[in-house]
Formats: sequence, C-alpha cells, structure tokens
Amino acid sequence: MEMNRDQVNLLVNQVQRSHRLLAGFYKRILPSFDEIAEKFGGTFGSWDPIDFERPSRSGTKPSRKWTWDYLPLMNAKFMYIRADSAQPAIFEFHLHTEPAVLKPNRKGSGQPDPLKLEEMTPNVRVYLYWLKDGAGTDVQAHWEKAEFPEGDSLSISTLTESLEGTWWDVQLVDFIASPELICEMINRFVSYPSS
Repeated sequence: MEMNRDQVNLLVNQVQRSHRLLAGFYKRILPSFDEIAEKFGGTFGSWDPIDFERPSRSGTKPSRKWTWDYLPLMNAKFMYIRADSAQPAIFEFHLHTEPAVLKPNRKGSGQPDPLKLEEMTPNVRVYLYWLKDGAGTDVQAHWEKAEFPEGDSLSISTLTESLEGTWWDVQLVDFIASPELICEMINRFVSYPSS
C-alpha cells in the first residue's frame, strides 16, 4: 500500500504516542503484580512472554523474526513465590493485553495479521498453587512438575501428590481498577502471612 508523506507522518506520530502510552501502562500494571504478591508474602520469581519469543539477540537480523516478538509484554506471565513454612505458594499473573494473538484464539497458521485480529477483551488470568499440609516447603519444585489447573474457574485441582491449584480470569480494567478484589479472591485459597 502506497502512502504519501502526510499519511506516513500520521502513522509515525501514532506509533510514538502508542509507545508512550504503553510505557505509562506498564509503569502502572507491573508494580501492581508486585504489590499483590507481596501482600501474600510472595517475591518475584520470573517472567516470560506467552506464545512468542523474547526479542532476538543482537546478532540476529530483526526482520527475520515475527514482529510480535518485539512486543514481549503484550501477552506475558509473571511468577511470584511464597517460600515461608506457613503456606508455601506460587502466584502467576498472565497478562493478556491482546488475547486475539494467543495460540488458542488464532485463525490460520503463521504470524497473526494485526489488521485482521478479532476484538477480544483484555484480561489477567490468575493461577494460584499451594502445597497441601505437611508437604514440605519447596513449592517451586512441585510447581515445576505440574500442569496448569484444569476444571472450572475457581475450582481446586490436585496437580501432584503435594500441590493444589486454581485459576480465574479478571478483565484487565477490573484488575487495574480494583486490586483489592484480586486480593480477596487470592485469600480464599492462600492466607495472608502472619505479621
């Protein structure tokens, strides 16, 4: 598609504004994951993109990679660990700002076309994992062997002999506007640490 200089200028300005909006958005959402996990004694463990790779190494020609790989926080997961002896637990927050490009929602094969994506509601999927009573304290070792919890939202799944878990989705707007509701939901399964 040919574009004249005015159209290109408009596009460049939109990209610049988009980057600024994204930086502001991430500056707000990322600390909220930390704050929620910290209320339950969790410390940061790791993060990864969902269904895409991290941006390429400096020796890799960027045009050979999917352009979606350069948007690693668009759909990403953030894991926090609570390793105390009271209730060892893992908190995972899966940020889906563009659910249409998640593998289960894609149409066809190959790189998703950004101009043909279906409109879908952004959300955060929360996964919680905790050890059963008497199962020790190394929740991460059990978590690494486990699959995601299955079944209905908020149902408890037995994932290993020692590990249980659950999941639920929260619309992103609700996650940002009402983090205390997320804490209430977590507290149904994982207790606040004693002071």
